[in-house]
Amino acid sequence: MKLKLLLLLFFAGASLTLAQKVYPLVTIHDIQYIDSVDTKGFRNSLLVGDTVRVQGAIMVRPLVDPDTARTPIMYYAQRWGTYIQDTTSNQFWNGLNILQNDTTSAFQGTFFDLVDTSDVVEFTGVVTPYGQTNELMILLNPVTPVNIIGKLSKRPDPIQLSVTDFMNNLQSVKDAFKYSGMYVELHNLVSANRNSSTGQFNAYDANGNYIIVYPQSRYFRLNYLLPYSHYQAPADGTPINTIRGIVSVFNNVFEILPIYPNDIYITATPPIITNISRDKIQVNTDQSVIVSAKISDLDGVVKSAALNYKIGNSARVSVNMDRSVSDTTLYSGMIPAVSIDSTIVNYYISAKDNDGLKGYTPTDTVNGNYFYQVLNGTLKIRDVQYSPFGSGYSGYNGFYVTLTGIVTADTSDLPGFGSSTPLRVYMQDGSGPWTGILIGTMGMKGIDVLKFKRGDSVTLTGKIVENYSVTSIDSLTNIVVNSNNNTLPNVIDLKTSDIGKKASGIVTAEQWESVLVDYKNVTVTDDNADGVSGPGTTNHGEIFVTDGSGDTRVELQDGNHHYENMWDAALANDPSNIFVGLGAKFSEVRGILYYSFSYYKLAPRKDDDFVGFVTDVQENNSSTPKSYELSQNYPNPFNPSTVITYSIPNESSVSLKIYNLIGQEVKTLVDENKVPGTYNVNFNASNLSSGIYFYILRAGNYYQVKKMMLIK
Repeated sequence: MKLKLLLLLFFAGASLTLAQKVYPLVTIHDIQYIDSVDTKGFRNSLLVGDTVRVQGAIMVRPLVDPDTARTPIMYYAQRWGTYIQDTTSNQFWNGLNILQNDTTSAFQGTFFDLVDTSDVVEFTGVVTPYGQTNELMILLNPVTPVNIIGKLSKRPDPIQLSVTDFMNNLQSVKDAFKYSGMYVELHNLVSANRNSSTGQFNAYDANGNYIIVYPQSRYFRLNYLLPYSHYQAPADGTPINTIRGIVSVFNNVFEILPIYPNDIYITATPPIITNISRDKIQVNTDQSVIVSAKISDLDGVVKSAALNYKIGNSARVSVNMDRSVSDTTLYSGMIPAVSIDSTIVNYYISAKDNDGLKGYTPTDTVNGNYFYQVLNGTLKIRDVQYSPFGSGYSGYNGFYVTLTGIVTADTSDLPGFGSSTPLRVYMQDGSGPWTGILIGTMGMKGIDVLKFKRGDSVTLTGKIVENYSVTSIDSLTNIVVNSNNNTLPNVIDLKTSDIGKKASGIVTAEQWESVLVDYKNVTVTDDNADGVSGPGTTNHGEIFVTDGSGDTRVELQDGNHHYENMWDAALANDPSNIFVGLGAKFSEVRGILYYSFSYYKLAPRKDDDFVGFVTDVQENNSSTPKSYELSQNYPNPFNPSTVITYSIPNESSVSLKIYNLIGQEVKTLVDENKVPGTYNVNFNASNLSSGIYFYILRAGNYYQVKKMMLIK
């Protein structure tokens, strides 16, 4: 080991003598800093793609031991990785992920495997974006050794923070990106949403704000646990004294990544409550319900368990749950029959151990309770989607049900964009809240879902699941196509403020999930909701629009249409694409309301979901037009969009309208005062039939008519 370290120092010093002549030395702050993160959120580093040198203290050694246990501590599949922190400051923008992509023998000359916690190391690598963070990929062409330039007595101390620094009033705090990659410490939390497969859980404060505890370290990652780790994910409801770890972010939700075993400090654990079930899927009037659960205690004995239910608006009732004789971890209790149809019954389970600690499932006993609605008759989509408490979960989550609906979007409508937005199919069984649902494609019958066409009436039997905060009917066991070419449910008119920027589960937005809706008379207030205008990895094809009541998102990437916000520079090469810029207007935009990456958003399907598109752009002319002029539209004939250009020499009241052959007005493109200049107006005729149309310009005393042809 000593010989390898000597070689490391020798080769690293020799190599970096050359590297210093070529690659600039930057700080972690230079790589990570974002100047408007509080308004726009994450954007890629200005140094993305650059090869640089950067220095910092190692927060976790890449391998357990380079000689005897060459197992990575942080899980990056076959890669090696660590986090470094600036040694000169522990304030903001001073943490960074370091990765080596290829660790085969040909590339071990980086000596990255030899660095240890608290070493101060200089790395040479390429600044690379990944999701909502920046990383440094160690330079492997040529293989460039790391340079150990010093050692601290210990790794930098964590920054003392609270959960509200990352989430406040259940909204992610955008300004918290400044802690990305940094080592922080949180206190006095409660665990919930435990994943018994991976070890992930949420840590909540007293106000319901939370941070995800993500097990990237293999001291905590249950499905890749180090053989000498004894970690078990804390049961829901466990009081957590302290959590220390590295800050990361995924889907705009912040995470803390504990590294070493003492980074999670728990003094006692309450009972663990799992496998909650009820004996009836659909509960009719005058039927009692048996609720069962598995309850155990890791450091003691379960002394009592209770089923806490509430029928309608009556007071909550707590009844003792009986323990099974054959299985001492199985408890059950009964909710009495209800005689009134449509009554909602909600419940949670609590248990107490010999230390007096109480466990609850769900942890949030206000918004997250299990529930069912007493219903007679056939289940409807609205019954399955209904989630009145704000959790977003269905009362039928985990159960197999049979539903019938009309397909409102098929895979030709929403082909998706990349791996993060896959093919999607939706169905609806009426117009109104809770009437739409996503159809999943998992299981043997998933391929049949991809064959559905818009307008098909289908009857499906499948499992109700909640994936990434979206309710779907998935793992289908039976599919029946009843008929084709049915009329779709009526589109629901919403105000943009009805959806706004609301968080997941907010009932006033959640009720429209997977429903065909529209916004009327909207203006684009931001042509990139996640960054600056134009192409870039922080342009996800989403824009903000408003009808005057408030901004909300429209997703342009997912649908099969020609409207785009230039998320990819290559889009400009297709003349059929239509750029939706700042200030553009639509008389109507419709589509399926979707939820992904922490936002509700409207996903238009095809070109006819965009109605009355107008982009009014004044040309940057060096001189004022000398006369009024109306040009022939281009292209002509057109399908479905064309551009009309007009010029005015004086400030005028301008009207530009479209008429059909019998003189009926079909669209007003402009009706307002204009300063002198030349203007281009984009007219989209997706909602019109093929034929001859006339456009008329009135400006001051000027009047001109021209003819155009729409061919579909």
